[in-house]
Amino acid sequence: MFSSPVLLVFVALVLVVLKLGVKIVPQSENWLVERLGKFNRKLEAGLHLIIPFFESVRFKVPIQERQLPPKPINAITLDNVTISVSLAVLYRIVDASKTMYRIANVDDAIMTIVNGTVRSVIGKTDLDGVQSNRRQISEEIESDLRSVSEEWGILITRVEILEVDVDPETKQAMQLQLNAERNRRALVREAEGKKQATELDADAQLYAAQKQAEAMKITADAEAYSVSVVSQAIAAGGASAVEFEIKKVQAQAVQELARGQNAKIVLLPTEVVSSLSGTLSGVVAQLTRKD
Repeated sequence: MFSSPVLLVFVALVLVVLKLGVKIVPQSENWLVERLGKFNRKLEAGLHLIIPFFESVRFKVPIQERQLPPKPINAITLDNVTISVSLAVLYRIVDASKTMYRIANVDDAIMTIVNGTVRSVIGKTDLDGVQSNRRQISEEIESDLRSVSEEWGILITRVEILEVDVDPETKQAMQLQLNAERNRRALVREAEGKKQATELDADAQLYAAQKQAEAMKITADAEAYSVSVVSQAIAAGGASAVEFEIKKVQAQAVQELARGQNAKIVLLPTEVVSSLSGTLSGVVAQLTRKD
């Protein structure tokens, strides 16, 4: 039987060995194990065993996605305009051994590469291109960063241009240009409106003239048809009937004049009297024939 002090020492030694040899790695981390001061292996999430006193966990590296602090970067565009660009750079560690053993401060290293890449990309684009093609420029910067960051065991997941700022003089010039462009567009729209109104008015007048011409043509056709019918009737021997109708109308007109309250004496031209006489004679003759 072991004495109580020896048993206690043995139990304590077992506990120390278990504590040093059994490792539980959380999901959000990778642990780097060194054996006698030299990197040996990487522990991912789960339960692991290491050799106590010979192996130790040297680094516990978070592998969640990280974001660099957005610091303004000064750059000069292709058209010699000095601008300040603020970027959001997101990355995550995919190979913890490269990250911890090849670079001392990964954030500063990435930021240095970002500065150089941004100046290079912006230098190939004019100011208007930077303002209108932010997504394309961000993708180009992201592509350049990926090729450099692979040797550090990191992956650039996203690069986004947050803000593009220019100096006050350039801002004023851009505002003047913007106001001039707005005025030009307003004048163009006003001119187009007047042009369309003039065209519509001309079309309306042309349409009215066409309709009037069509109405006059129809009226002229009707009058020509009436004249043609009368001419045909006269040619067929109806001249006497036409003359009779005309004289009957004259007689009715004289009768209406005689009915007036102030009419005492009605003076008629000789041609009308002769015409009426002839008309009366014709009426009597027709009545006589009927009898």
